[in-house]
Amino acid sequence: MQSAFDVIVVGAGYVGSSVAYHLCLAGVKTALFDRGAFAAAASRANYGNIQIQDMELEKSVEMIRLATRKFEKLEQELDWKVGLRRIGGLLPIENENQWRLMEERLKVVRSAGFQSELLPAERLKEVEPLIDTSGLLGGLYHDKEGQVDPFQFVWGHLRRARQHGLKEFYGVEVTGFLEKSGRVEGIRTTKGDFNAKTVVLCTGARTRLLGKTLGRDWDVQYVLGQAMVSEPIEPALRCHTASASFFEHTGENTAKGAVIANLAISQSPHGHLLLGEAMYEADHFRQDVPYASLPAVSKSVLRFFPSFRKLRILRGWSAPVAHTSDSCPLLGPVAGLDGLILATAFRSTVIISPLVGETVMQLITRGNCDLNIEGFLPERNNKNAH
Repeated sequence: MQSAFDVIVVGAGYVGSSVAYHLCLAGVKTALFDRGAFAAAASRANYGNIQIQDMELEKSVEMIRLATRKFEKLEQELDWKVGLRRIGGLLPIENENQWRLMEERLKVVRSAGFQSELLPAERLKEVEPLIDTSGLLGGLYHDKEGQVDPFQFVWGHLRRARQHGLKEFYGVEVTGFLEKSGRVEGIRTTKGDFNAKTVVLCTGARTRLLGKTLGRDWDVQYVLGQAMVSEPIEPALRCHTASASFFEHTGENTAKGAVIANLAISQSPHGHLLLGEAMYEADHFRQDVPYASLPAVSKSVLRFFPSFRKLRILRGWSAPVAHTSDSCPLLGPVAGLDGLILATAFRSTVIISPLVGETVMQLITRGNCDLNIEGFLPERNNKNAH
């Protein structure tokens, strides 16, 4: 079994598959590792939405602006249909505080060149006919967001990477790193040691645990998010709709384990309604769904879409969702540890995946990148950086 590579990528979700694809395309001998299967953690639980309006507003605007362009020829480049389609994005507003937040968000979104609108309640049915506007003040709307099929997206990248030499190791958990004189030279796993000139971590909620094996305390937290999926129905929704209340909740006064829910609803390309989302802070990675989560999701959905009351639900799920204290990703080389790059904890993962794959490839093959990553460097909020 081959055990030495130019680059080892850890994590086979949206970001990891894109990084592996771009490296292989550039002729870099690459291996991809995951403790489970591909698209088996947060990526499998993702709606596949290409979201613009929920961007982090201080440092991430240029990243999102550049990222949207990468989808124009994506299916052509991959020679694979990833379910790409255009849908709208709607953030319904329930109170004056949310209205003020959306006004500020609109200014930044428009300054980046995205033509969002702040619609009054009486116009919401123009963009989402089934929404119940009683109790709503309006909504922030953008008509050119999008959606992909998560599994086809990841598979399309892996399929293409395989054609260019990708080696894959699934069901292999990374337990530590090979380190010498301040340089990471590979990984320790449940299947033995593997050497590489560079290791890239695309490991989401588990990134902090891996960092601690190196004496690092990276700023990565996570919640466990729950959602559910309905039986397929005829096309009913035009938008991905997520309550503006997402931008009010900081989580500071929420007890660990307490379930909170906010509306997040889309219709998949196959007709299923994706219904969410509940979440809670946890100190574990169990995938069981708490008893309180699905009723909380149902209540949240029916407040906005009462016509779905008799919808039949097929199943629910739970997955860890990584985030940082400033809502910006960890992206770039790790200071003081040559040979280690992080690409994880993105606020909205689908939209940035092609750009991030290209960016990591540039860092490895050129030593620099086109995207300004100064505000995303992994050690910026590190409590115990060496």
